[in-house]
Amino acid sequence: MIYIIKEEKEIKKHDIKQIIDCNNKSLEEFYNELKELKLNDKDNIGLLNGTKEQKSLLDFYLYYQKSKKNIDKAIKEYNKNSNEKDNFIIKNAIKKLAIANKGGKNLRGMLINLAYDITGEEDTNPMPLIIAYELFQTSILIHDDIIDKATLRRGEKTIPENYIDEFKKNDEKSKHIANSLALCLGDYGFFKTNEILLKNYGKNENFTELFSYYNKIVINTIKGEILDVYLPYKEEYKLGNSTKEKEVLDIYKLKTSYYTIIGPFTLGLILGNTKQSVYEKYEEFLLNIGISFQIKDDILGIYSEESALGKSTISDIKEYKQTILYTTVEGKYKKELLKYYGKEKLNQKEIAKVKDIFTKSGALNYATNKMNEYFNKSKEILKNLKIKNEYKSILLGLIIYLQLRNK
Repeated sequence: MIYIIKEEKEIKKHDIKQIIDCNNKSLEEFYNELKELKLNDKDNIGLLNGTKEQKSLLDFYLYYQKSKKNIDKAIKEYNKNSNEKDNFIIKNAIKKLAIANKGGKNLRGMLINLAYDITGEEDTNPMPLIIAYELFQTSILIHDDIIDKATLRRGEKTIPENYIDEFKKNDEKSKHIANSLALCLGDYGFFKTNEILLKNYGKNENFTELFSYYNKIVINTIKGEILDVYLPYKEEYKLGNSTKEKEVLDIYKLKTSYYTIIGPFTLGLILGNTKQSVYEKYEEFLLNIGISFQIKDDILGIYSEESALGKSTISDIKEYKQTILYTTVEGKYKKELLKYYGKEKLNQKEIAKVKDIFTKSGALNYATNKMNEYFNKSKEILKNLKIKNEYKSILLGLIIYLQLRNK
């Protein structure tokens, strides 16, 4: 249990084993301290002069760390047993998929777990669903990396880059073959996801609804990806009107919100026997979190350090990405931005210039305010959701965590 304490006598009263001094600490300072502490979720923890928000952040942090540890272990076990009896070329390919299928944040898996816990059901094991969804994520990211010409993912080389290293050649034919093999592995991962779901839940009374909703997530994600690929080309080559904020928000809703937040959480609710009329009430809450999550991603994609982010911090610029940051820039700042936006190679001075343009034009400030607006909407909706206070606290902590994250 976590207690907000004001006096020393409360330490004995609640048998508190660990105390964190919260006096005058911002949420960011508090969170940074949590990452340095070795906290035991089995012990009572006291927050000296703590706030409700600090308690919620700690509730989430402990839940997330415990979930992530269990998910990492389960995925490791799945990866170990996923190398089927095939010839060495296929074994080598599946090994590459297994390497890609680790080291993630497991945020989506945690959301499945949390939603299932919220339902109060205990008859079904959610872990196969979590493994399946994390594999789906890995697989769609493989395709995404090819589309974006990415070289890094989760701090490691992407699958096409691994094949290029293996070929010891970097010519156009080798690149094409590397991308083709990666596409095959992405497709393989999608159907292995289906196999996991069928094998573990095929006889579950909620399977039809579960599988239908999973397909809805995949379809919405692909729709969002179509927009994400087409709009930059349309904008760069002036094939019509300039991209509007509404079009960018359509990407955020279809791609990020469904794939990252709404989808996994709702799947957990469905597995826990939640009816459609009930889980639909969560969707507006989750949609606001998803949009703010992507705006944060866009900001980190420009302003974060590559070592922290685990992927390129210039890919959005190179790909002419249509983001709220981009659509906000106007006038002389837009003219200056277009000198660099879409360039295949940028030096450090040019990258710094792009950051400077987004800052001075007010785009960064606008995007940050927009992000916080959606985060605050989700907090307001959360107050009216009919769930246990312990889970309400964890969900509030999730929102705060997403506001604070740097990768």
